[in-house]
Amino acid sequence: MKRLIILNMLFVMLAGLIVLPWLMLDDAPAIEPPAEFRRTDLAWVRSLFQKHDPRRQTPDVTHSIQLGEDELNRLLNYAVELRQINGIAAELTPGLATLTATLAVPPNPFGRYLNLTADVADVPGGIRIQSLRLGSLPLPGALADRVARLAHRWLRRDETYALLADAFSQVSFDENQATLDYRWHPILLTQMERKGAELLIAPEDQARMLVYAEHLDFLLKRHPQGSTVPLVEITAPLFGFAQTTDGDEAKENRAVLTALAAYLSGISLPKLLEGDSQSIRRAPRVLLSLHGRRDFAEHFVISAAITVNGGSWLANAIGLIKEEEDASKGSGFSFTDLAANRAGVMLGENATGEAAARLQQRLADARSDTDLVPNFRDLPEFMPQAEFGRRFGPIGSPRYQKVIDRIDARLAAHPLAR
Repeated sequence: MKRLIILNMLFVMLAGLIVLPWLMLDDAPAIEPPAEFRRTDLAWVRSLFQKHDPRRQTPDVTHSIQLGEDELNRLLNYAVELRQINGIAAELTPGLATLTATLAVPPNPFGRYLNLTADVADVPGGIRIQSLRLGSLPLPGALADRVARLAHRWLRRDETYALLADAFSQVSFDENQATLDYRWHPILLTQMERKGAELLIAPEDQARMLVYAEHLDFLLKRHPQGSTVPLVEITAPLFGFAQTTDGDEAKENRAVLTALAAYLSGISLPKLLEGDSQSIRRAPRVLLSLHGRRDFAEHFVISAAITVNGGSWLANAIGLIKEEEDASKGSGFSFTDLAANRAGVMLGENATGEAAARLQQRLADARSDTDLVPNFRDLPEFMPQAEFGRRFGPIGSPRYQKVIDRIDARLAAHPLAR
């Protein structure tokens, strides 16, 4: 009898191992991948973040973010773009948000996609999961909510998560609209930045970046504080130092460019990755220039760093958005800045590609600005929106594209491209 019970239990377990994946996985996605995330979408996300930039918020005062259903889905599509989820969408009704997400799974006999659907209700002081479905398998809402609350309680052991959770005081859903109330604490931004670095940067990569940040600091101390130094005087010895390591050239190049971009952005990598101070910011003690312009050096290096860490599409889009903003309310649209961005993208692509070792050598041997980037100062710049429109039409027009093609041709002929 006992043997029969054991056999029955084994049979049930085996059946469960077969039936559960069959119920949970589907052949078709519940949410199709979003249309290509356009430059205008990225500009909208940027403006949303700028509007709610925590550095501009009054501490310990309740603020609200209101998003329509289309806006929320636009933001979710941005998450898809960054995290490579297959698709995610929200449907908002009074008191309830229905979230549906699709994840592609490795090849298997049961299905290509895991579709998740959750009904999330707003309740005083937070949210509650009413129901959860994994593919065709429904889970009791009480069970799903209990698991979520246990996970939340466990995650609160992390100080950053606890502070972030406490900052959000209320979430409410209405017809086609979600509202998030939050109270910002200044220290939270620094802790989120540190936690992001901890989660996204592998320990060995952090160690590399710190080595190059230290060597960069050593090189900069040779120059008077507040002085302006040609970028090549720093990149050449920095990449020369990279050649003395035994590491993979692509990984070393990524670490060099990230350390340099952090410095130009006013971020102290030691404070970010090792310190416990309330701020990771540090004003650059020495300014760097490219073809006599500090902004060219920033465009070039930061675009290269974004490319080696996040992709060339993102770097190009961010550069173009910046110029569009300058045309409407800043210093004006500059093809020179755009050229420096595109040069940085090219550098980033080659720095981690098959040419990584060759590019590292050429950067170590560079002696002049033109060894890094062609001189694009003959291109039109500082154009107000009206002048830019009159001369080149809208972004993507034949006249505009002709200039972009000229830039790309000059970059393709540059030694760093070969």
